[in-house]
Amino acid sequence: MKRRNPANRALPQYVTRFVDRHGKERLRFRRHGYPSRYFTAALGTKAFKLEYDRYNSPDAIAQASEEAHQARLVPGSIGDLLRRYLAVPERLGPSEVTQTKIRQILERFAQGREDRPVAAVRFEHIDSIISRARIKTVDEKGRVFGGNEAAKKLRKELRRLFAFARKLGWISTNPVDDSEEVRVSPGERSTGFYTWTEQDIAAYRNRWPLGTKQRLAMELMLWTDQRKVDAIHLGRQHVKSGKFVIRQSKTGKLLRLPIAPQLAAAIDAMPPTDSMCFLVTEWGKPFSVKGFGGWFRDQCNAAGLPRCTAHGLRKATMRRMAELEMPNKTMKSVSGHSKDDEVARYTQAADQARLADDAIRRLAAWEAQMDKDDGSDRSAG
Repeated sequence: MKRRNPANRALPQYVTRFVDRHGKERLRFRRHGYPSRYFTAALGTKAFKLEYDRYNSPDAIAQASEEAHQARLVPGSIGDLLRRYLAVPERLGPSEVTQTKIRQILERFAQGREDRPVAAVRFEHIDSIISRARIKTVDEKGRVFGGNEAAKKLRKELRRLFAFARKLGWISTNPVDDSEEVRVSPGERSTGFYTWTEQDIAAYRNRWPLGTKQRLAMELMLWTDQRKVDAIHLGRQHVKSGKFVIRQSKTGKLLRLPIAPQLAAAIDAMPPTDSMCFLVTEWGKPFSVKGFGGWFRDQCNAAGLPRCTAHGLRKATMRRMAELEMPNKTMKSVSGHSKDDEVARYTQAADQARLADDAIRRLAAWEAQMDKDDGSDRSAG
């Protein structure tokens, strides 16, 4: 058994005392797997305890790894640029969810290119990278990467990244500005997630009656029109004065949404629980976003609806509002969208035939009334 130095007996664990070449007594933190550190504060002081806790924290390992990584970065390189850019998370978006997604996009771009100088990046390099991003690939976990939308998003974020490099004075022009835009032919355009029809909604309700978790999940998604990350974590603490008060995770927007009678009935039909969420797993824990998506996918399959997904219900609510000819401002007050083009993308599945029938009917009635008012018969000519 290794004996401890008697001079170190009064010291905290992993702390040693020694005399440096100038004859000054020093204290050092040494623990296997942790970076070695020298104390600046005197033993027994509050400042010493703060230093000790920091050096002995598991975070110290990650910090040391990050410091070593930064030390290896080549000044003026893509890796150096990305480190500076990510230092202010607000550059990536208003919410933690958005910031995480954009960080992953940029880190995938930088992987294998960390040492390349930013000043050497030209528009043709960006064109090549974007072109490869349009090709869909599947990894070993079954996750799909790439595609037209992914390529558009990558180009958008690279433009912002290299605009930052221009602000730093590393480049005089942004190479992304001169690169080709991602153009998609009509035949390549994706309609995204399948939008539930009224028949789909009826079929699901028929399979999963009130009082089931499956039914509550569907009604929550349908009547709040929110993203999964927000809808699945709703609970009674979010209800104030008969309305849901929701802070959207992606946008940070605060929404106050009335609770539809159909949703209230689905909530009231469930057994009482002390959980903070209306929806919980079979172990009584809140769902993760991915976990809920997979679970709900199984419930749709059980109802004979293989094309239906949780996100498709968000589109179904938008479709319903479009079919009722609600204005964009009204639809955005429910969904939380900011731009009209976002609303248009979600309402593509509105009942075109029914809306066209109604439009022609109203136009014909208007013309007939005009003819009646001026006593003429336009069809006779």
